[in-house]
Amino acid sequence: MKFQSRFLPLVLGGLFLLPACQQARPLPNMSPASQLSRFSMPTGQRAPADLVEAPGFQVGDNLSVKGPLFTSGQGKVHALSADAFKIEFSIASYHLIVSAERINATQAKFVTVDVKQNRTVEAIGTYVRSGNVTVFDMGKGSEVEKLTVKNQRAGYFETDVVQPGKLSMLSGDARGTVNLKFSKK
Repeated sequence: MKFQSRFLPLVLGGLFLLPACQQARPLPNMSPASQLSRFSMPTGQRAPADLVEAPGFQVGDNLSVKGPLFTSGQGKVHALSADAFKIEFSIASYHLIVSAERINATQAKFVTVDVKQNRTVEAIGTYVRSGNVTVFDMGKGSEVEKLTVKNQRAGYFETDVVQPGKLSMLSGDARGTVNLKFSKK
């Protein structure tokens, strides 16, 4: 239980970053590299896609969060655009604020604030978008190595968080992968 409460906030924070990105609306010339493959046919200049696809979400939305081992919580979308997002949520004993900002077509800066522990973690990682799946890779040795946003539909999305060593016991998966589900209230 102590192991779960210590690392669940980090996982959830990463997962919230992705959904917030999904909520952002596309702006011209801001498309991730993974979206570019979707528009590889020369058809004139198109507006770039959002960091993460987030159909049905907007600033001010309240969220319901379901995590591993029957944990659940709530959250709120504070900021959402094609290039950045900020989400706050609580689940189990964690209270996190997660934000992300696109640096360029392949990199994003992530900031996770653990409100209860008064701790902030920043990371710069790469992202690839293929269809409606976005994979953020912060690299081996990072607190959270990889986040995947998937299964988006109106008012819903899922995130997989990979945190080897720290989540292995909680998730029962040797890689330390945990799945979180977010939905609009």
